[in-house]
Amino acid sequence: MGQPPFPPPPGAPLGMPPKRSNGALIAALVGGGLVVIILIAIVVVALAGGGKTPEQLLTAAAAKIDAARVVSYKGSVSGGGDTLNGELSVTKGARASGQVSWNGDDVTLLSADGKLYVKADGTYWKRQTLSLNEPYFLGSGPQWGKLGTSKLTLDFKDLTPATLASKLRQAARYKPKATETTVSGRKAKRISGVLGGTFYLSDSDDPELLRYESTLPRVSADITARSGGDASSEISEMRTRAGELKDSFDASVRPMVAEYAKGLCQTNSSSCRVRGKVRMLSSSAESVKVEVRFRLTAGSSTGRDLGNCTTDVTLRGSEGVWAECRVSGGAWSSWSRSGSRSYYQNADFKVSGASDTEIQSLQNGLSQE
Repeated sequence: MGQPPFPPPPGAPLGMPPKRSNGALIAALVGGGLVVIILIAIVVVALAGGGKTPEQLLTAAAAKIDAARVVSYKGSVSGGGDTLNGELSVTKGARASGQVSWNGDDVTLLSADGKLYVKADGTYWKRQTLSLNEPYFLGSGPQWGKLGTSKLTLDFKDLTPATLASKLRQAARYKPKATETTVSGRKAKRISGVLGGTFYLSDSDDPELLRYESTLPRVSADITARSGGDASSEISEMRTRAGELKDSFDASVRPMVAEYAKGLCQTNSSSCRVRGKVRMLSSSAESVKVEVRFRLTAGSSTGRDLGNCTTDVTLRGSEGVWAECRVSGGAWSSWSRSGSRSYYQNADFKVSGASDTEIQSLQNGLSQE
């Protein structure tokens, strides 16, 4: 006879707990795994680009550029028919300077307050002055000279920090897409096809513009926004270059001698007085200081050199000014006693590139950048 059933003691379970099926366990694990995977994906998205969208990257980089005093371009910048290759710095006031190759000529450039200055060798300046002979004032090394602003078709207002910041902000309005790349070994985001330009931004919490490529003006250059001490050093270098203009000349002005006074020199004399009326080929509202170098030659303009003398005049408008000086020396004395009577008067000119007042004004303007 079997044992009768007895109830379980107090507190004991009424029966064995139901077993969970393997299917339910796997579903739970898979469900947990899905949660983990989703969380990992969210973390990855948050870390890319410092958690910033392309629009945010552009806007943040624009703020940094806009606050800069100077933007440096290292590469190629072109406008019209002119191309500058090298390193060019542009201030917020559109003053620019740098050592560049300008259409193949190695020069140092300084553009400020509507004036354009270039430091280059004699070969370059001989072409610019259209002189048949090398200008007498050119030395063996590079010299500063002034050019007409129309010589350079590039407008530096298109390259200022504010203009560059504006282009970044405009690009942000188009909801652009970004691709990963590197610039000089740094992780970057490339945003292209916006307003005809391509922007390379550092992939970080504090994004900055590393490189800029555009079609108008044509730019293909690495970018450095300079503030604080870096900007002060750049501007100080520009002020130093402005100070070097004291001995510069103006290649954009073309003086000439409208007429010579006659009968001022005698035979058997130790010197010859030369007097000519100097004027500019084009009218100018500003006063222009001109160094006049009169030179005498025997018989023709290419004849034997009989000596020279220099004097200064100030020209303004289209009216001529009389200039004179006296040629003396053994060459003239010997020729005047030879019985020859035919001599030729020549004139060369050095037009001042910058007065002391103009230099001070340039430097003051740079100090306010």
